[in-house]
Amino acid sequence: MSPSDPTPATTPEDVPPLNGEPLPLEFSNTVFPVRGTLRDGFRTPEHVSWWLRSCRHLFTTSLLEPDLAAVDETDAHCFVLLRDAARRLIDAHIRGHDPDPWDVAQVNRVSALGRPWPALRWEAGRRPAALHCSTAPPVVTVQAEIAQALVELLAGIAPTLPTACPAPGCVFFFDAARSRRQWCSQGCGNRARAARHYARHQSTTASGHSSI
Repeated sequence: MSPSDPTPATTPEDVPPLNGEPLPLEFSNTVFPVRGTLRDGFRTPEHVSWWLRSCRHLFTTSLLEPDLAAVDETDAHCFVLLRDAARRLIDAHIRGHDPDPWDVAQVNRVSALGRPWPALRWEAGRRPAALHCSTAPPVVTVQAEIAQALVELLAGIAPTLPTACPAPGCVFFFDAARSRRQWCSQGCGNRARAARHYARHQSTTASGHSSI
C-alpha cells in the first residue's frame, strides 16, 4: 500500500484541527477545546495514527500504512509525554519564564532517539540522492524529528515566532511571524472581537445604571 493510501483509515471521533502551523506548534496543538472542554488529540493509538497520517508531509521520515497501523498504547503515551513537555516549554518561552528542567531533559532525550545518518543512493541512470537512515522504527524517528524542530524553534534557529492565541477559551499556539496574525484563526479573531464588544456594552450599561 502506498503512503498516500487510496482507502483512508476511519477518522476517530473528536480529532484536533490542523491549522498549517510549523511542526512543533501543530504538534503542541493536539490539546484542543471542544464545546468548552479540553480534549487530548493523542488519547488513543488511533488518534496518534490519524494525526501522523494527516501530518506526514511535515516529516522527512517515511511513514507507511503498516507503520501507522502498528502504533500502540506505549507509542501514544510517549507522544503525550513529549507533547505535554513541548506545550510547557513553548508557554515558558512566550511568557519569559524559566523552564522545568524535566521538560528540557525530556525533549533532549527524545531528540537523540534513533539518531539518523546520511546515506547515498545512486542508482543507474538516476541522479545521486541523500537519504536519512536510522535504526529506530519510523514512529520513534518522527518523535525525534519533532523534538529537534522544537529545539530549533525555542533556540531561535527556526524563523518562527511562537505566540499563544489570546482569544477566550483558546489554548492554541501559532506562528505570529506569518502574516502578522493576532489570533490562531479567523474564528478566534471573531470571538475575541465579540468578547470585547460585549465587555464594552456591559461596562456602558453598568455606568448608565450607576448614574441613575
